[in-house]
Amino acid sequence: MNIKKIKQDFSQKGFVVIKKIFNKKKINELLKDLENVKAKAQKTKNNKYFHKTKDGKFNTIHNINTFHKKGEVINATKNPKLKNIIEKLIGDKIKLRNIEFFLKPKKTGMESPFHQDNIYWNIKKAKAVNVWIACSKSSRKNGGLCYYESSNKLGTIKHEISYMKGSSQRIPNEVLKNLNFKKKFPVLNIGDCLIHHPEVIHGSFQNKSKYNRVGLVVSYRGLNSIIDIAKYNEYKKNLRKNLKKLY
Repeated sequence: MNIKKIKQDFSQKGFVVIKKIFNKKKINELLKDLENVKAKAQKTKNNKYFHKTKDGKFNTIHNINTFHKKGEVINATKNPKLKNIIEKLIGDKIKLRNIEFFLKPKKTGMESPFHQDNIYWNIKKAKAVNVWIACSKSSRKNGGLCYYESSNKLGTIKHEISYMKGSSQRIPNEVLKNLNFKKKFPVLNIGDCLIHHPEVIHGSFQNKSKYNRVGLVVSYRGLNSIIDIAKYNEYKKNLRKNLKKLY
């Protein structure tokens, strides 16, 4: 593992793929625990924790760490190799922020609008990362992530309310069309991890293929990171508007 190259890609491109962090046995255990997560999510009083496709399949599950406290999903967030890489990228000890599943089932998996994670997190100096753990193969063909390479260098830019399920903010189309960045679609095999900067622009398209695209997504922030409370409160206000229209 070349940590210097990992740091270079993360800084310059805004994302980096780390191969084979988890073996297939561990991924199978995660998928079994996913069934527990689904069952618990449906029992919560707040059905905003998950969103389903038009044919009734789970598309996203959010805030998992608030209602699922033990099991293989939680164990995966403590992987020492992964945590060591993230601490080197951030330059600080880390703490867990959030756990989500992005499931995007075959044929009906929903798109995710282009956005930057820090519009939700509002962490000063962007001392945080998002980690996508591939529980299935993922590529452009089955709705895999698309990045505007090096767009993390812009800082956090203008967003608007998306009025979509699972991702309440998006970068306006008129802003996107004027950006001059290459679009990249990383190819992931089972057990690979995709780590991205909270200010890199990314999104994904519908999964119209015959293959599911399953990812466990874990976000971490620096132990000494600071949240911009005013901006975070503004985001929460916009989130409520998004949910009110949807529900």
